[in-house]
Amino acid sequence: MEISELTVYIQKYGLLFVFIFTFLETVVFASLIVPGETVVVLAGIMAQKGYLKIESLLIVVIVAAFLGYLTSYFIGTFFGDLIIKKRLLKDKYYKPTQFFFERYGGISVLFSRFLSLLRSFTALVAGISKMNFAVFVTFDAIGAVLWSFFYVYLGYFLGLQFQEVEKYFGIVGIIMLVGGILILYLFYKYKRR
Repeated sequence: MEISELTVYIQKYGLLFVFIFTFLETVVFASLIVPGETVVVLAGIMAQKGYLKIESLLIVVIVAAFLGYLTSYFIGTFFGDLIIKKRLLKDKYYKPTQFFFERYGGISVLFSRFLSLLRSFTALVAGISKMNFAVFVTFDAIGAVLWSFFYVYLGYFLGLQFQEVEKYFGIVGIIMLVGGILILYLFYKYKRR
């Protein structure tokens, strides 16, 4: 889905769309294909422009992120043996997540939110491992708040910066600026080979 399409859906369906995409972003397996972070950042930009209330957006994103991880935890708790036995979770995903989880314990639930591949599986592995529920919920709640504030306000401040750049350079200047940054990035990647 393109950014322009996501923006239209956010305008049309508002916080419900943001809730669904945030929830799916944090549920095992669905998170691999759902651009939830992008939706949250775009929603932050739209909040800055006045389409959404920032307070309502934060509450929706926090609740959806919390419930998504909680759902993955319960899937792991109740269906973990079946998932492992049927190899629904490939070793290339399970083993690094298990290692991360065993090494860092509850704190891995918090930090994995910021690491896309681990985010997809940490809550599931916590459930499979029968992590203490109170510990999981505590780190899930803290992680949901931090992740939500980070991505909502990233969008909000990007919206502010875009507005400032647009004020001084206009749309042609923005296109040139983005093009210049892209050229520098490609040049840098080429030189690193």
